[in-house]
Amino acid sequence: MGEAEARLAAGDLHAGFELLKAALAVDQNHPGALAAMGLFLAAHGDPGQATEVLSRALGGAETPQARARVAPALAQLLAGLTPSRWHPVLDADLTALLGESSVDPQVLARTTARVLLLKTPRFEETAEALEALGGDALWIAFLSRCLNVDAAMEARLDALRHALTATQGRGGEGWRTLAQALALNGYLAEHLDDEPEGVEDSAPVSPLFRSPRADDVMMTWQGPLTDLLVRKTIQEPAREMGLAQAVERLTPDTGDDVSQAVRAQYEGNPYPRWAAPPQPPRRVLSQEIEALPRLDQAAFARRARTVLAAGCGTGFEPIDLARTDPSLAITALDLSRASLAYGARVAEQLGLDRVRFVQGDILALEPDMGPFDVVVSTGVLHHMARPQDGLARLAGVLRSGGVVRLALYSERARAPIRRAHALIRERGWTASAADIRAFRAHVLALPNDDPLAALRTSEDFYSLSGCRDLVFHVQEHRYTPPQLVELLAQAGLRLVGFEPPSQAQAAFRQAFWAADPLDMELWDRLEAAQPTLFAGMYQLWGQKA
Repeated sequence: MGEAEARLAAGDLHAGFELLKAALAVDQNHPGALAAMGLFLAAHGDPGQATEVLSRALGGAETPQARARVAPALAQLLAGLTPSRWHPVLDADLTALLGESSVDPQVLARTTARVLLLKTPRFEETAEALEALGGDALWIAFLSRCLNVDAAMEARLDALRHALTATQGRGGEGWRTLAQALALNGYLAEHLDDEPEGVEDSAPVSPLFRSPRADDVMMTWQGPLTDLLVRKTIQEPAREMGLAQAVERLTPDTGDDVSQAVRAQYEGNPYPRWAAPPQPPRRVLSQEIEALPRLDQAAFARRARTVLAAGCGTGFEPIDLARTDPSLAITALDLSRASLAYGARVAEQLGLDRVRFVQGDILALEPDMGPFDVVVSTGVLHHMARPQDGLARLAGVLRSGGVVRLALYSERARAPIRRAHALIRERGWTASAADIRAFRAHVLALPNDDPLAALRTSEDFYSLSGCRDLVFHVQEHRYTPPQLVELLAQAGLRLVGFEPPSQAQAAFRQAFWAADPLDMELWDRLEAAQPTLFAGMYQLWGQKA
């Protein structure tokens, strides 16, 4: 086994593969060989066989370390499935993966929803049916750990809530477990649906985290998920309120109208409300940056120790960086204290002490607040009145030879969002919870071929904060590939790296073969033909002269 993995690591794929085959020929259930073979197949283009082998490896793994080795890879493979029938092995794999600390359960939300609907295609609103679902491990794991992102499952969850309301007092342990799991699910979606009529404040399907009697509710409805409910809906929000008051202010207010409106939006709706902390593989950030194709290596000087996460929101990006490269000293800046407190609470739970969460406005950054070796800003500048002014401020706190990583909206990929904006203006909807619900009800009722129906595929559509950020944002700019180069140049930066998703990379190679992958005019031509290539934003790197 050791030799096989050494050969694979050295790039001798054929020899490594043959050694793994030989090991499995001797013992077809050898846990180490199964894990290595499954990971090899997943990396080299045989997802079907990889799924089967990794499933066996997960079932045979006897230690948390062994499970953590294969679980993320299997989860990524299952996340890409569109199952057409229920299968017990898939059910068992999903149940196991949703309980693994090394797996972000949200990546499995869509697949799991489809498996559960196939498993229980019809639902009778009876106490007996609810009792059965409460005893189903996959149902409970899904409801308690995943934000639902499937429109058909949303309708099923509505039916479950109404059935729980109608059968109060007639259920047993399974009924109580299901009620608590559904309360957790509602909390994750920020109670996207109106509270069902007739539900008393003390019922576990009510918005527990808003109830002044929440502690009494927990004592009344004891069950297997009580501790998780208390932590998620009471203790963590309370801790965030305390942390928000203690957040350090880095910059003064600018008085900018858009900045104030954006801050108000995220104070009310911190975004994104991610649940599972990232568990990235360890790597050195400076080495990753050195691989950028047009980087001036001498100017960069292998120096990436101080990082500014500008517009960090709820902290996913700085926490991801801190766990990727623990040597980094990271300043996480945002307008919203509520968002910063969310990230600070997660960092505190993870024991990360090299992330400094500070409140401030990018427009008020001054050079003496730096310099930073690296600045990262994901999905931020396009929400400013003048993004070029924001980027100029970021360049001002960046050292000479330092780099900035940006993520920005695509003009073409945001076509469904522009249609949504037009509808919102036409109907006079605002960013209130009631109007967000009205917008969602309209979209959910549309036929599948309506252009706005594409919004139902976005995970952001399925929570109040997510939907507000998706289509009710106070400010939005969008770009084409050539405009990205122009934006960088205005701030004294030059393009040194571009990170398209794998599908876009394959399309570029097919269209232009060995052409320069940083030729933004070619990317513009390609995107004009395939306008959804950058639905997940452009990812680009610039370097300061």
